[in-house]
Amino acid sequence: MLQNNSLTNSGFSLAFIAVAMFSSKSIFIKLAYEYGVDTTTLMTWRMLLAMPFYLYMLHLVLKQPMRQPLSRDSIISIIVLGLMGYYAASWLDLYALNFITAHYERIVLYTYPAFVLIINALWQKRPIKLVELASLTIAYAGLLLIFYYDLSNLGEAVITGTLLVLASSLSFSFYVVGSQKYSGKYGSKFFTCIAMLAATVAIVIHFFLTHNPSDLLQPLPVLLYAAAIAIIATVIPSFLMNAAIEKIGANNASISGSLGPVLTTIFAIILLDEVFTLVHALGMALVIAGIYYLSKKHKS
Repeated sequence: MLQNNSLTNSGFSLAFIAVAMFSSKSIFIKLAYEYGVDTTTLMTWRMLLAMPFYLYMLHLVLKQPMRQPLSRDSIISIIVLGLMGYYAASWLDLYALNFITAHYERIVLYTYPAFVLIINALWQKRPIKLVELASLTIAYAGLLLIFYYDLSNLGEAVITGTLLVLASSLSFSFYVVGSQKYSGKYGSKFFTCIAMLAATVAIVIHFFLTHNPSDLLQPLPVLLYAAAIAIIATVIPSFLMNAAIEKIGANNASISGSLGPVLTTIFAIILLDEVFTLVHALGMALVIAGIYYLSKKHKS
């Protein structure tokens, strides 16, 4: 019994640390933008710095026997999902932070399970339940509350930023839906490595089509923030979350995800001096409550 409790406690601790590290991503991006770096250059550095870790992980995974024989169609599908989840969704999300606050971006991004629900409902041709609809209503009521407040105080850039993050959430949702199939077939580590490496190739191509190679020469703080995004906010928490899932299961590990917007908000207030009012607090509470309840019902 004591051993089980210890495993559970360590699992939740790992999940909390992972979420805290994931939550720092928006902060590092905002800090990097202060030096004038553009989205594509910053994302290129992030992916290039993370790439060696995923190549090494893939090397280790390929030493083990595959769960199932790997087909050409599966590889193509995983690559496409990687382009949606780690290239398109990531670029849109990073670009959105040019227009909106870090804590609002995190709250909008947190609503992606709503898109997952809708995609699964359309794919499986089943109606959305009343309780799911109520959860969606609560979450988007909170989002609209913050949106209208920020729109009236920060201007029309909020519209652009919100649409970009919603587009990012939609793209990431397709990745999540697809990952359920291929992670089960080939393992989450193999799936993540292939998806991440495909996205790395895509952003490098994107960079060289739209930039000069000399644009990679950035001030040291930008490179340090890019390294922080790659390692502190991407690679390390992905390993920690995988370890947490092995100890306490995916459903329990996902509970800690509700702390993401809260932690990002705390970081944004302290490190970026972002304004956070009672309206933001109420809106965030509604979003977290709606999405949390939606996720619990969807998994039950």
